[in-house]
Amino acid sequence: MNTNVMFSSKTDAWATPKAFFAELDKEFHFDLDPCADEFNHKCEKYYTIADNGLLKEWGGIGCFAIPRMAGK
Repeated sequence: MNTNVMFSSKTDAWATPKAFFAELDKEFHFDLDPCADEFNHKCEKYYTIADNGLLKEWGGIGCFAIPRMAGK
């Protein structure tokens, strides 16, 4: 399978469109974006790659996560 087209971007950092997130947030009321950066976070509380959000506590709050999928 030729994956050159699927993975043609030089980055794995993508931002969810604001309008799409807003619609989801109306229903689910997210409090945490554990797969974000300082430029694309969707919630007031967020974790970056440097924070290693997978090792942080997520319990008891609504999380919005679209993880990076580099090379997948």
